[in-house]
Amino acid sequence: MRLFSKKNKVTFRHGIVIKEYPDEAALFREALALEYLGAAGLAVPALLGKEGNALKMEYIPGVPYADLVEELSFEQARALAAWLEEYHSITSTLRGDCNLRNFLWYEGRCVGVDFEDEPMFGEPEIDMGRILAYAVTYHPPLTEAKETSARFLLRAFANSNHLLDLEKVRYAYLAEIAAMNSRRKQYAVHPHSAALFFDRFSQEKIQN
Repeated sequence: MRLFSKKNKVTFRHGIVIKEYPDEAALFREALALEYLGAAGLAVPALLGKEGNALKMEYIPGVPYADLVEELSFEQARALAAWLEEYHSITSTLRGDCNLRNFLWYEGRCVGVDFEDEPMFGEPEIDMGRILAYAVTYHPPLTEAKETSARFLLRAFANSNHLLDLEKVRYAYLAEIAAMNSRRKQYAVHPHSAALFFDRFSQEKIQN
């Protein structure tokens, strides 16, 4: 069975994920990340071995957060925020690739996958803003349900990081949407609409 990936060939065979890399450096980055994060106790797939240009990894039969954004619960939002906070604490780097297909809801917790990109440094609000940008722009974008999901995510981020700077989150959110528009050669969401949408879902007082 072939699994979704834009960069690599990913298949599921005999209960194991086989991920083949055209870029050897990406293979080694992901292998090191999985070993390090797993040893630190973060919820990531177990690395089961290396074979040529491929890694063998544990299969996590979870639901991608990308598929939850029309019905995200606060429990699911809190699990993602907790995972992200732990990741930042362990690595002192950004998650970077915040596509919500890289976060799985499985057995009551969030599991992170896909760590082949080079580490990036910056403030935690950058990752938070990027996650929110993805959450509200999956088709159909800017729905009422996505507004509720984004509000849950923002509240969960605030609960896990009491020094949260909302303006930095908003800046990162808008920057990621601009990057999406550039990649897709068309507006994923018009920047002005995205800004108004952020202001609406963030205006509710964030509290436990």
